Amino acid sequence: MAEKQDFLYVVLAIAIVLVIALVIKPAATGDPLPWAGEPEPTITPAWTPTMPPQTTAPTPTPVPTWDGKPQPIGFVDPGTYNVLAGETHHQNLTSPPPVNVSTPTRWVTYATIDGQWSGTTGIVRVPFPLWRLDYSEITTSNDEIPFFNCQVVDGEDPNRFVKIVTLRLSEFFSAKQNPDLKKQQWVHTFYEGNHDYYFVINTRCIDGYRLKIQVPETYVGA
Repeated sequence: MAEKQDFLYVVLAIAIVLVIALVIKPAATGDPLPWAGEPEPTITPAWTPTMPPQTTAPTPTPVPTWDGKPQPIGFVDPGTYNVLAGETHHQNLTSPPPVNVSTPTRWVTYATIDGQWSGTTGIVRVPFPLWRLDYSEITTSNDEIPFFNCQVVDGEDPNRFVKIVTLRLSEFFSAKQNPDLKKQQWVHTFYEGNHDYYFVINTRCIDGYRLKIQVPETYVGA
């Protein structure tokens, strides 16, 4: 009987040792259990590139067609363009006309500048490739010392004077003797366009003037 009890004690001691070795110790040290097998590997999700958000192209603003009615051009503070009152320039940087450009037989008024005194206009865009400036409608209050000067300036480059028109006593006297000279000579054609311009005007003894920006009649409705 004693031998049987001793055998049970030995079996129980072996079982305790096995439990400590196989269960308690691995659990305490964090080691995997012998029967647990290999741990499953951690799966990292595949990288997916992030597509930038698509931007919608802005809808272009339609350019209104010209209805053929003249538009008035107002005056602004000369300081807007760093222009000194009464300042007159004499250089002329007008580009020469291109070859084989036909001049239209009929012109219509696109915009007008009406005034009497010196001044600087706001910017006007001429949306056509060919135009002219008619300055034949100038009246004087004194035939002895009249003076009129108009500087056509590039609206995007104030240092570029596209055309400078100057009328002195001799021009006014000739026009008085032969009124048809105004229609024939007091006009200038510009073989450039689709551009912005403004006008610097200086006067002396002038009762009034009307400058007309004119374009070929075929541009009406374009």
